[in-house]
Amino acid sequence: MLPLARRYAAALALMLIAMVLLEWALPAAGVPPYLLPPPSRVVARLLDPHSDLAGHAVATGVAATIGLIIGAAAGLALAIAFVQLRPLEDALYPWVLLSQSIPAAALAPLLTIWLGDGMAPRAAMAALFAFFPILVGAVHGLRAVAPEELALMRAWGARPWAVLCHLRLPTALPAIFSGLKVAAALAVVGTIVSELAGSGRGLGFVISVATYHLATDRVFAAVTLATIISLGLHIALATIERGVVFWKRD
Repeated sequence: MLPLARRYAAALALMLIAMVLLEWALPAAGVPPYLLPPPSRVVARLLDPHSDLAGHAVATGVAATIGLIIGAAAGLALAIAFVQLRPLEDALYPWVLLSQSIPAAALAPLLTIWLGDGMAPRAAMAALFAFFPILVGAVHGLRAVAPEELALMRAWGARPWAVLCHLRLPTALPAIFSGLKVAAALAVVGTIVSELAGSGRGLGFVISVATYHLATDRVFAAVTLATIISLGLHIALATIERGVVFWKRD
């Protein structure tokens, strides 16, 4: 923990300096709080014991985590299928690319109509956001094996699944975790997009209602909590990566 604190001490110091400057500069410039609240008002909103922000943050975090798990499983499974069956990749990959051009703002209301306004549409949207970076990272990693190692495995008579389990997957783990860490942030974004489209729970719902009432400090508090959720998922994945991909430690 101490080396980590030393590594990011400069970033934390820069954040504190920016907060102090904003706390002084915004009132001095006459900026009304409903346009841009000073940091003290956002912190007060976060620490308010009567606020319901914590419950909404938990709802968003759970939906994002479930969606990340679903998206990771789907992306990894399809990546393995693409590497093992090249004709399948030629048939499906263009459609996967095409699916990424669909505007999320148009898809989110449809998921709410199809799946209701509970956990399901939020987790589904998170999974859709998380799916693509995991797929791309896994495909790249699974194909990054050295030709000599692949030739040696085949010379030993290893079957395709043995090559996958003992060579391709271990080689691909760093790329897979890189995709997972990108997908973790996107899963939170996807969850909030779904909540903005129609939900009675979550940080996206808080942002939507607070924006309507010009409660900008509440909006910034919700955005701060969403950032904390993304950082928490990233740190959790980085910790797991250090244990699993032990040969790549710094």
